Amino acid sequence: MSFRFRRSRLAIALASAVAVTAIGAAAAVATTTTPPGGSFRVFGVSNALGGGGVVLVTGAVGDHGRSQTVNKAGKPSSNGTYVKLTLSQGTVMLNQLKLGMAINKAFGKAVPNTATCSVSVVASATLPIVSGTGLYAGASGSAHITVALGFLQPRYTSGAKSGQCNFSNNTAPISSRQIVYGTGTVTF
Repeated sequence: MSFRFRRSRLAIALASAVAVTAIGAAAAVATTTTPPGGSFRVFGVSNALGGGGVVLVTGAVGDHGRSQTVNKAGKPSSNGTYVKLTLSQGTVMLNQLKLGMAINKAFGKAVPNTATCSVSVVASATLPIVSGTGLYAGASGSAHITVALGFLQPRYTSGAKSGQCNFSNNTAPISSRQIVYGTGTVTF
């Protein structure tokens, strides 16, 4: 069973969630003055299919918004190695390359459950904060992010594989989730 495509989509989704979390932590101040910085926690959730997700940041910064996988220029890209957190007071961008690599490694070792047609992985990495805008301009620091991903796949309905799990790369999951949690520090 090939997980190459799914790992790639998952890595992108995870990177987006991580980036959103890190950016959210850096940008999560709901005031009009630059926050003092410090430690933060990030919480995120998505459908694990690469379209980004929602994020909440608490601690030294407190804000909420959405995450999206982007390229170095901050433009949306399904193959980007950065995640952009668009929060209510500005944006924060993080480099998620190491997290994507950790996710791909985890999928490479994943053993699908063929009785339930499900697979899940957990991966962690530290994401550096590379930029910020608005209230988060000048943001720097990092976030250690852990991502847990789960997929429930369909079964073949006809042919020689009828009744078997369909883990092929071009098959959409029946359901999928990605949960992101992390801690970090930010300065402005």
